[in-house]
Amino acid sequence: MARANLAGIIGKQVETVPVPTTKAEPEKSQPSAAVLNDIGADVPKWLTFEPKPTRQRHDQLAWIEAKRKELNVLRGRAGERLTDNTLIRVAVDLLIANGDRLSGTTEAELRESLGIRDADLSG
Repeated sequence: MARANLAGIIGKQVETVPVPTTKAEPEKSQPSAAVLNDIGADVPKWLTFEPKPTRQRHDQLAWIEAKRKELNVLRGRAGERLTDNTLIRVAVDLLIANGDRLSGTTEAELRESLGIRDADLSG
């Protein structure tokens, strides 16, 4: 099959789009899912949270996964499904609640200021 000549098919229908010389104003950001949820929109709970990738040690991830599975078995069908992110959010809430105790310049010092000993950790 022969190739079609696009220039012949399109002809002069193609127009050149001028490039603006001034910077366009940034688009106004859309309200977050949390804001939409506050105003009564029907948004699933998980969409009300903002994503924040974090790096975890292997032992932390293994513990979170095991604890999530354990808690989901214990809850049966009652309550909401627990996820790894659920446990991470609870851990952040615990950190916030104890923020006045938090001090140090290294990860080890920060843990120590909260009374977390290396012996308490599985890794």
